[in-house]
Amino acid sequence: MLKLAFTPRWIASLLLVIALSTGFVMLSHWQLSSATWGQRTADPTKEIVQPWEKFLSAHEPLTIENSDHMVQVTGHYVPDSSYLVADKLNEGRQGFWIVSAFIPEKTHSTDSESRAIAIARAWSANDVLDVEPQGTLTVIGRIVSNDAPYYSRDVAQKYSAEQIASHRIIGSAASAQLTNLWDRPLYGAIITADAEIPQGNPLPLDADGRLLPSATILGQNQDVHGVRASQVTHEDVNWLNIFYALEWLVFAGFAFFLWWRMLKDSYEKAQDPAEYFEYEGQYWLDEDSGRYYYWDPGAEQYYFFDDISQQQITEERTNKHAS
Repeated sequence: MLKLAFTPRWIASLLLVIALSTGFVMLSHWQLSSATWGQRTADPTKEIVQPWEKFLSAHEPLTIENSDHMVQVTGHYVPDSSYLVADKLNEGRQGFWIVSAFIPEKTHSTDSESRAIAIARAWSANDVLDVEPQGTLTVIGRIVSNDAPYYSRDVAQKYSAEQIASHRIIGSAASAQLTNLWDRPLYGAIITADAEIPQGNPLPLDADGRLLPSATILGQNQDVHGVRASQVTHEDVNWLNIFYALEWLVFAGFAFFLWWRMLKDSYEKAQDPAEYFEYEGQYWLDEDSGRYYYWDPGAEQYYFFDDISQQQITEERTNKHAS
């Protein structure tokens, strides 16, 4: 059988099987990658505080790679700009984010009016706005994506019109909404504040550049705390894609099995064609090709058993028997 496998026809078919199987394996790899695509794991390097302008640009959305980074930004809050964002949890407690407009000292904006950053500077257990610290200070916090849209009618179902107006309650922290409320351009992300440091004070960072646990925001009271957002992780696996990946590997293995099965059948037919063909007459072995052939009285010609096209044996071989 090994000799038959090294004939041109079977070598060519094996190369075709290898090409098909390679494609199946590539499809399996693609499905396996799709099963874990979009997963996000905690990255220790994102805990090192870096300048905010490395990750935020005017007119550019926040990417997955840039989100969750700890950053520092120096500037000042816009007075009387704070809003309460409803339904924000802090260690299992329901409360509000206090979101304020912050004007950084450094900016790559060409707008006539200074572009601001929306900062969730505190979490409050009650619907009481904490006054923004005044003067130049440095905010250290984590860059997070905008909240999903939250319609005004949903807020109205939970809070009275008087609460919404007097406490400035909104449903989501989204720069697209806040830019209209503040009437100024914003960067396309939110920074959740972990610490506020007045100008001239040392930054609460360790030797590696990570924020110290003791860092706090300014002016906090018993019910107002820093937001302390953690990195968002996502470890779900799409098991349907895993199944498809295994299925493509089965196809690749089956392609090799089919080639081997066809080779084995061809070899066995050549060894004893009487077991595979309904023929009761005499047949002979062609020593040149190793294939058996027989005499067809109706056509008065010799034919190979395994030749599907019924190609005639050459006239020389016919004459050989006639003589």
